[in-house]
Amino acid sequence: MTRSGTWAKRYRPILISSASAVCWILIWHFGAMLANRNLLLKIPLPLETLQAFFGNLGKGEFWLAVWTSVLHILAGFLAAAVLGIIGGILSGTYLTFRAVSAPVLHLIRAVPVAAFVILAWLWIPSDILPGIIAGLMVLPIIWGQVDAGTRMLDPRYAEMARVDGMSEWGIAFGIRLPMLEDAILGGCVTGLGIAWKAGVAAEVICNPKGSLGALLQSAKTSIDYVQVFAVTLGVVLLSILFENLLKVVWRIRIRDQFR
Repeated sequence: MTRSGTWAKRYRPILISSASAVCWILIWHFGAMLANRNLLLKIPLPLETLQAFFGNLGKGEFWLAVWTSVLHILAGFLAAAVLGIIGGILSGTYLTFRAVSAPVLHLIRAVPVAAFVILAWLWIPSDILPGIIAGLMVLPIIWGQVDAGTRMLDPRYAEMARVDGMSEWGIAFGIRLPMLEDAILGGCVTGLGIAWKAGVAAEVICNPKGSLGALLQSAKTSIDYVQVFAVTLGVVLLSILFENLLKVVWRIRIRDQFR
């Protein structure tokens, strides 16, 4: 393969993604310009949103909110990942455990985020509530992926391990866990995006001091929609950043341990 062919193969996905992003930004720009002719409250244009976003980068209040929200969401996500992996392996292995846990998982999936926040707010302090809500929304995703992956594993591996005297715990986490790499990674990547959505939504509702959700609520109350778009852009970029960090960490560290 020629050097130009190698370059094209390596960077083609990046070019396609960049072109797609530019296309949607242009649609946003011209669509907002057309809509703003008849709207009382104008839709912020992309350039206005970017200016406000970069302006936020120079504010200590914004970085404090980022730090607070990252702590909330990552704490909930990590707790849900651990419980989801353990629960998914047990659920995929034992029919009784799956039958007992299924109604709870269905309930978590069915109840809207807003309803969870309002109900849990009666007993849980607002400072830790966003992390709990983020974890609850992530738990069924990772659990379901790992459960499905566990049920697809060849049972002969477990049978051979039992013959060699390995305990059920050792089989679950010494044999099944390394074979579930793709299921775990897929569930975690999807769940991390959901965690950001659910966590920030919970912050908007319960309004913990010094969080991104509180900034969104404040901007909405003051009808500063440029700031609403700018903070939302920050949330989107943080979500993308942490999803890619997760993939890099998994590829460099965890995969090396599994293989």
